[in-house]
Amino acid sequence: MTLAAVAAVAGALIVAGVAVVIATGQSDRRDVDRQLRGFSEQVVRRAGPVYGAMPGPPGGPNGVPPGERGGPGGPGGERGGPDGPAGDRNRRGPLEPGSDSFARVLLASGEAVSGGANVPAGFPVTPVGKIETVSAGGQDWRTLVRPLGPDSRVQVAVGLGPVQERASRLLILVLAAIVGALVATALVTRYLARLALAPLQRLRLAADEVAATADLSVRVPDGDGPEEIDDLAEDLNAMLSRLELSADERERALESARRFAADAGHELRTPLTSLKANLATGSTAEATVDADRLTALVEQLQQLARGEAGPPRTTEPVDLGEVADAAVVAARTRHPGITFSLEGPDAGPMVAAEAESLRMMAENLLENAALHGRPDGTVVVTAGEDEGEAWLRVDDDGPGIPEADRERMLERFTRGEGVRSPGTGLGLPIAAAQATRCGGSIALADSPAGGLRAEVRVPVGGLRPRPTT
Repeated sequence: MTLAAVAAVAGALIVAGVAVVIATGQSDRRDVDRQLRGFSEQVVRRAGPVYGAMPGPPGGPNGVPPGERGGPGGPGGERGGPDGPAGDRNRRGPLEPGSDSFARVLLASGEAVSGGANVPAGFPVTPVGKIETVSAGGQDWRTLVRPLGPDSRVQVAVGLGPVQERASRLLILVLAAIVGALVATALVTRYLARLALAPLQRLRLAADEVAATADLSVRVPDGDGPEEIDDLAEDLNAMLSRLELSADERERALESARRFAADAGHELRTPLTSLKANLATGSTAEATVDADRLTALVEQLQQLARGEAGPPRTTEPVDLGEVADAAVVAARTRHPGITFSLEGPDAGPMVAAEAESLRMMAENLLENAALHGRPDGTVVVTAGEDEGEAWLRVDDDGPGIPEADRERMLERFTRGEGVRSPGTGLGLPIAAAQATRCGGSIALADSPAGGLRAEVRVPVGGLRPRPTT
């Protein structure tokens, strides 16, 4: 970026500098030519009457008429003659007094019959009426030849030394200005580039920090740069937030899997040991009981793993009342000594969930109530809806669970003290996992019947009539 800016400015300055030098040189050249014509007219006016009709060299031995030897009134005088028109020089602008100039009279043959001592040796004679640049005496001159008479003419010349010196000084100034401008442009451009790229630099540093530390809680600064940079920073922060959430979920899943494996191994050890002992002693009946217990445990572990696998990929409208009805029918078959009753409206609440998850949730709640309630007790199941949520309540009349232990009972393989049935400690955790999978929650409380109330709440998805059975 800096190089491009410097190159662009350099190109523009070079073009502008060349244009200035050329324009100034042309202007000075026009001034010199204008002064040269004025100089020649002055010389013609003064020398014309003397040399205009002259057939040969007039005057004295050197052919110089009186008054032309440097007198104040002759053409060759220091202030008024061809060799030194001081007054005219003062009107030439860039030609200061003392600039090289001369005037001389030439015959038709090219012989000089009058001229100052400052005429360089071998100074060329140029065509009449045309201003040309010639080199003589180590410098350049602008010269003009004008006719005086049939056999004579006058040549005037002005040295270009002062003009060329001025052009050289101007060129040096232009080059110095270009160099200074380029340096200033480079510094300013570099500063502005660093200022503009500072937000990107902060983004890069934040990204480097995340890469070096794997700390996804780092956030890049935003709100202090251009709109595009701020938008990029917001997108990066949103991405880091999603990555952090994903990493946390993955870590929780790994930790859950580790605990699940450890707990499952511990729970499977007891029935496997008992089964092995019964097989060794030939107790077939007891071995069958152990095998059934082992099978039930494995099935519950599968249900628990499925519930902790995350939300289902597809959902459908499910009548929670129908799910509760089916769970009651199944529980009556497994526990004929316990009274199960279903209460609630004929139209059950509709939820958007996975039917199998709701089935496992309801069956495990009823199974838990049957195992830990009274042997000949009553379990009441109620389904309903309020405040945009569908709920399923299971009340038993057993000993219940102390309030201090209720949250712990939702953990895997946790059993209450003094329970009469050797359960696996997975019923309530499975119900909680399936409720979470359906986007709901579970809560334990005291039942009006004296035992435990387990209540599950899930989002409502509509209502439809429930068939009477």
